[in-house]
Amino acid sequence: MWIVDLQTQYLGLSLRNPLVASASPLSRDVGQVRYMEDAGLAAVVVFSLFEEEIHHGELTPEHYRRPNGGDVMGYFPDHARYETGPNAYLTHIEHLKEAVDIPIIGSLNGSTPGGWTEHARQIETAGADALELNLYHLPTDPEETGDDVEDRYLDILSEVRSAVDLPVAVKLDPYFSAMANIAHRLDQAGVDGLVLFNCFYQPDIDLDRLEPYPHVVLSTPFDLRLPLRWIAILRGRVKAHLAHTGGVQSRGGHQGAHGRRPGHHDGLCSDGARHRPCPPGAVADGTVV
Repeated sequence: MWIVDLQTQYLGLSLRNPLVASASPLSRDVGQVRYMEDAGLAAVVVFSLFEEEIHHGELTPEHYRRPNGGDVMGYFPDHARYETGPNAYLTHIEHLKEAVDIPIIGSLNGSTPGGWTEHARQIETAGADALELNLYHLPTDPEETGDDVEDRYLDILSEVRSAVDLPVAVKLDPYFSAMANIAHRLDQAGVDGLVLFNCFYQPDIDLDRLEPYPHVVLSTPFDLRLPLRWIAILRGRVKAHLAHTGGVQSRGGHQGAHGRRPGHHDGLCSDGARHRPCPPGAVADGTVV
């Protein structure tokens, strides 16, 4: 019987195989993460901590009081009972580290340089093995140039790199006009890994109500092609490890088998958009195990 050695390195971590669960609601449950480990996944990227959550957690009750003395606090749930900000996220990482032996990778979602990157240090203190920057910025200002957008990403990476000793990956979107150049610039700035590509939720329009309609479209095997193409282009041109995400959904693992070859120091992040339970030894749609 042939035994294939799938061990690899990703973000400085020794992985038993190149299959990593990307950020998704599955990682909100410690039991689900245990199932992922039992099923063979080599690491888990925790669901993202959003910049908006950090800002919300920093607001005091006085923020919601009206200047004329009116009080709207009665309309809000008790903050202590419904905490969803950074403290709950950090505690969850600690619980995951206690529950499993595979690496746990934190994820920060933001678009502006600033104080929120301090939470990268807190994620490190909580015990995360690495950090993924899930950067998202919608440049709607006609005066904002492509250089401005790229500089914003580089500034965020620089601030996070100065805040932590953790390996740091950046999850990119595919909409840069010069993908090879921004990958090179991030590589020169010290990024440890590039995850290709981020998939954004794009609302539809409800024509009956004339309102935005948040319709989630899950990835398909066709979505593998773009990240695989750019991984092939970038391999050997950047020092950063390369990972792809999206389009991995076959229960038999056939689609995921095209993701990478073992030993080439490139990770494979699965599609994190699926929400179904993942029993031991099985595959949740979109999460290769």
